[in-house]
Amino acid sequence: MSFDPDEFLDTAFRNSYDVIINNKSAQDMIESDVGYFVHDPSAPDSANEALLEEMREYFSDTEEYEKCIEINNYISKTFL
Repeated sequence: MSFDPDEFLDTAFRNSYDVIINNKSAQDMIESDVGYFVHDPSAPDSANEALLEEMREYFSDTEEYEKCIEINNYISKTFL
């Protein structure tokens, strides 16, 4: 199996989204061998506003606007 950096990055963004926005368990993802994240799930402050804006931009680029809305809502509730 070859390493695809785009696929790795996509998985990391999706996993971080699921942990931060959907409150899924990072531990379950790690145990199932797909434990890649763009944030440090063991450090709650790693999900900062700058990271969330980067996530929003990523999902905007992939035209997943529902995720962008959820991220905006999370930013508004958490940081504003």
